[in-house]
Amino acid sequence: MPGSDVTAIVATCNRAHYLGEALDSVLGQTVAPAQIIVVNDGSTDATADVLGRYAGRIEVIEQANGGKSRALNRAMPQARGAYVWIFDDDDIALPQNVEGHLAALEADPRIGFVYSGSGGIRNHSDGRVEHTGRRPMPDVPDDEIFPRMLEQNFMQQQGMLVRASCYREVGPFDVRLDRSQDYEMNLRLARRFAGRRLDVESFLFRDHDGERGRPGAQFAADQRSRRWIDFSRQHLPQLRAELGLAEYLPRGIGAAPLDEPLRRRALLQRACLMARCALWEEALADFHEALVDTLRGAPLGVEEQDLCRRSLGVFIRRDLAIEGLLDDRTVARRFGRLLDDSGNDDARRIFAAELSGYARTKLRHGRKVARSARALALAQRVGGLASWIPSIARGG
Repeated sequence: MPGSDVTAIVATCNRAHYLGEALDSVLGQTVAPAQIIVVNDGSTDATADVLGRYAGRIEVIEQANGGKSRALNRAMPQARGAYVWIFDDDDIALPQNVEGHLAALEADPRIGFVYSGSGGIRNHSDGRVEHTGRRPMPDVPDDEIFPRMLEQNFMQQQGMLVRASCYREVGPFDVRLDRSQDYEMNLRLARRFAGRRLDVESFLFRDHDGERGRPGAQFAADQRSRRWIDFSRQHLPQLRAELGLAEYLPRGIGAAPLDEPLRRRALLQRACLMARCALWEEALADFHEALVDTLRGAPLGVEEQDLCRRSLGVFIRRDLAIEGLLDDRTVARRFGRLLDDSGNDDARRIFAAELSGYARTKLRHGRKVARSARALALAQRVGGLASWIPSIARGG
């Protein structure tokens, strides 16, 4: 089996029942990692016994439990490879994971990382393992990875290969985070370096009911979405204060001073991010600057129309944007006045359609009737959709 200049790193804590399968998949690559480092982060189960079965094939670092960030930070200085692959202790790598990513990186020295998609498996409590098919991943242009990653986390380290020099340049994992440390790191990588998407499945993501987090900071599997949302709501305002407006545009476009069309597009991208997480104070400020203060009344381009649609879209399976807008009457009124002042028929039409679509969906399933009524009223207010309202209210 040919080798490679790849270091694989696995941080593990109390996952002895999945760890062997994960390690077998890492060792079973068509192009094998030259080095595999496993950090045992204070496990109290049979993890040590599992690791003992791989003596001579892996390097083990033992540490008192300190969380995934500290575990990865312990391993990074020991990595000898020019490329680093971080893999989870409960997932399964498909055999050509390393081979595919490595070929892309070696073919283009301008890119710092490569990412790909995954399939899914579900471990049920009765022991059944269900293959759930390919997991969705957006088709994002390579030059838009960073701003689109701010909208949602679609890169997972199990399906990435990163130049070791890139990790060294962006610095260590944030030890303050018990969750989303991989997302925060990927944002740093995508902000600093060009990347490339491979339209393939490279690993199987295992969905199971086991607890997440380190001992003392554990949470149930069904709390994952809430924690991702909480992280985004805390992190996005920090980034808003830190990022230049041009960084919300595709890589390279914002190198020169922004003209009004590019400025409006960047503002709409930032507004989209904020609205999706129901950060409506920040979103309203950006929508006002984009639609009222910049090119007032000018038609929106295709990309700008899509940003408006996505700004009221679902975020991690929740209607945060629309429901945050509807639940604060003051914010809803300000939103309506802003669209009046914009004179922008495209924006009014798109937002009205998204609001009425939300109401149509909820009413069809007999859910959230009061919110649906407010959505219909706001849709009529911003878009003049009076002729739509009766059929939507009837579920037509």
